[in-house]
Amino acid sequence: MSAASVLRFINNKKFLFAAVIIFLLPFLLFCFWNVPSADDYMILDKKQQFSFWGLQSWVYHTWTGRYVSTFVSTAFSYSGFLYSHYYVHTILLLLFTVLSWVFLLRQVNRYLLNSRFSFSSLLLASLLLLILEINIIPEPVTAFYWFSSAITYQLPLILLILLAGTLFKLFFKKDQRNLQFILAALLIIFLNGCNESITLFVLILSTFLIAFYYFVNKSIPKIFLSLYIINLISSSFLLFAPGIIHRGSLHDTSPFLSITVIAAIKFTVLNWFFLKEPLWWFLLLFVSSFLSNNESLCVSLRKHLAGIRFPLLLLAYVLTGLLIYIPILYATNGSLPLRTENITCFLFSLMLLLIITAFILKKAKLTALGFLYPYRYLLFSILIFSSSNMKKVSDTLLSGFLYKQIMQERLSLFEDAKRMGSSEVTFDDYSLAIHKRIKNYPLLNRKVLKDIIQKPPPMICFENDLYDINYMKELYGIKILHINKK
Repeated sequence: MSAASVLRFINNKKFLFAAVIIFLLPFLLFCFWNVPSADDYMILDKKQQFSFWGLQSWVYHTWTGRYVSTFVSTAFSYSGFLYSHYYVHTILLLLFTVLSWVFLLRQVNRYLLNSRFSFSSLLLASLLLLILEINIIPEPVTAFYWFSSAITYQLPLILLILLAGTLFKLFFKKDQRNLQFILAALLIIFLNGCNESITLFVLILSTFLIAFYYFVNKSIPKIFLSLYIINLISSSFLLFAPGIIHRGSLHDTSPFLSITVIAAIKFTVLNWFFLKEPLWWFLLLFVSSFLSNNESLCVSLRKHLAGIRFPLLLLAYVLTGLLIYIPILYATNGSLPLRTENITCFLFSLMLLLIITAFILKKAKLTALGFLYPYRYLLFSILIFSSSNMKKVSDTLLSGFLYKQIMQERLSLFEDAKRMGSSEVTFDDYSLAIHKRIKNYPLLNRKVLKDIIQKPPPMICFENDLYDINYMKELYGIKILHINKK
């Protein structure tokens, strides 16, 4: 077989589909190794203290204003199904993330690109966007494998993508506008009830967009003004929730200037998470090469971008970041966990990608990049495996199976104690438990493997969750806990 034949064989859509499936297979496997976290047991424990609606009220008034994510998490805990079939939760998140992208891209393809692409191309693009998200967010473990965090942070991304697709239909499709308006309004309300960071992101970005639209057109359609008002009202239910105000003692007392500097640093670090990834840069290169092969599309997009200035777009991008980080850092006394930044990181990466693409469309000649486009499938097939997260994936593949066994054994000990009316439990330290199991698998008794396996799997476990079991103790009525370390 000639080199040209080999190149044709591997440089096609089917080959890239195969590479994507191979990339995602470990994540599907991890679904079955995942176990409930400390926060999951907290929800189960609080369920015993409150009624369903009582728990909603308690969380909203004393802890946080996340009324939608609390409702969803509580509904799952009351049914118990997803806790006993934990893998279903992760599979559903992965599936709905991809399906939401398919929905949005279908609207873009239909109304902006004149149905230029097939469904298989849209599905492939949706899978690649999922892979891009996994690669560039600061803390992948909380995005997909921690129940409470996934509901709080991954669910709003799905809702936001669905909202964007619905707004496309509302803007371009003239019939069924009342139905699309109702769907968009509901999605806005649900979206604003998930967490503060995504609420601020949507609120600030929508304010910029509607201000820009008014600046260009000197008017705002009533239907979009109505949605903006709904956005303001529903976001207030979260941002001014009693639970958030109740945590007022945590508010930062630093001068505004110092908070602004810290916010700028945090926003810069956030950008680093995706700017360091080869896949992000290759996606930018792919978009540029795609445009170079579609001159008619370039001409059409340039007309829409004629009145837009790149410095203003960049300024709006930086201001959006600061206006999100300053209030969050103030409200949390400077403490901002990486899981809070996951989705905003991904959204900012897409925003910056669009800004740079707009600049390239207006300023650069794209013909020089056209030679890359025919090799896009081959290059994507290689580069999706280039992320620094691949080491975390390989480490989890080696350690996840034993981790699942150990955590399942601990759960059995707690359940046995509750069944027998005992208030005392003894289990092995994680390192000791791993050491015992390695003895049962002689193949694993190699230094290079032991060094990896002795650490908890990084894609599905927080190390502090191994011993942060206070809510688990309360749930099972355990008063005394012994942990063997020898």
